[in-house]
Amino acid sequence: MSILFYTTFSDKKIWKNKIKKYFKNIKIVSINDKKSFKKVEYAIVWNLPDNILKKLVNLKIIFSQGAGVDHILNLPSYNKTPIVRLKDPMMGDRMANHVLSQILNFQLYLPIYSRYQNKKLWLDNLEFYTPVQNNKLTVGILGVGFLGNFVGKFLKKLKYNVVGYKKNKVSKNFGFRIYYEKEINKFIKSSDIIIAILPATKETKNFIDKNFLNKMKNNSLLINVGRGITLNEIDLIKHLKSKKDFYASLDVFKKEPLSKNSEIWSLSNAIVTPHIASITVVESAVKQMFLRYKKYKKTGKIISDVDLKNGY
Repeated sequence: MSILFYTTFSDKKIWKNKIKKYFKNIKIVSINDKKSFKKVEYAIVWNLPDNILKKLVNLKIIFSQGAGVDHILNLPSYNKTPIVRLKDPMMGDRMANHVLSQILNFQLYLPIYSRYQNKKLWLDNLEFYTPVQNNKLTVGILGVGFLGNFVGKFLKKLKYNVVGYKKNKVSKNFGFRIYYEKEINKFIKSSDIIIAILPATKETKNFIDKNFLNKMKNNSLLINVGRGITLNEIDLIKHLKSKKDFYASLDVFKKEPLSKNSEIWSLSNAIVTPHIASITVVESAVKQMFLRYKKYKKTGKIISDVDLKNGY
């Protein structure tokens, strides 16, 4: 029995050391250990090449290094092997802190003060820049999965009005109002700030497009911390250019790193961060994987974290 470890993360050495720490006495193999592929029963991966997955004929569980699983589902050779996705509260904390920082940046008019600072101007007329109280702002969570639910509850504790949007109805009580598929327009129009935490699926590709953006309030904020594929960047650039009081905070993009030629870099009402909103806490993540592995070894059963029908 072996574990195949493959990642495109820059901290792969840290990951490997933590995997060795928890998965003791289990051989860790790389994609270069082709002779060991038949013994591989578990894989801890991010962006695994399809030609490697095809050769792992005895694979029982795939552990995703992040909350996203499209990097696995999109592989042609993927064949319904159970997937364990990362649902780490520490990732939730980091996501919530990042989102809050972007909300406060918008809510307190900090980009405007920054522009005045660059001009060496002291802005003493505060009539138009009085911060809005938390309970006067409605924050919409677009995609109420594990991280979306975590962020929504976090913001509600800070007295923001929180609403959420989900495609499919569920009986779960989220603690804040949820809009469903046919209510998307009500969700958009009710929100002063929209936090996109959508998964990458065929249905969510370019979900946030020209029509979506035009339904948002002119002086609102869009935060995308989900997947870059869900946002039509061309439509967003046009929207940001035409509506100077509309802001966007973007942590994910269709192609990463973001091209130096992208106009987004130079837009004063856009903030770019390099996919750091919810960086995985390696120790916590590997420990979570190990606990799921131990449970599987004890019971012989594993329930995949992914609904293949919905694609997330």
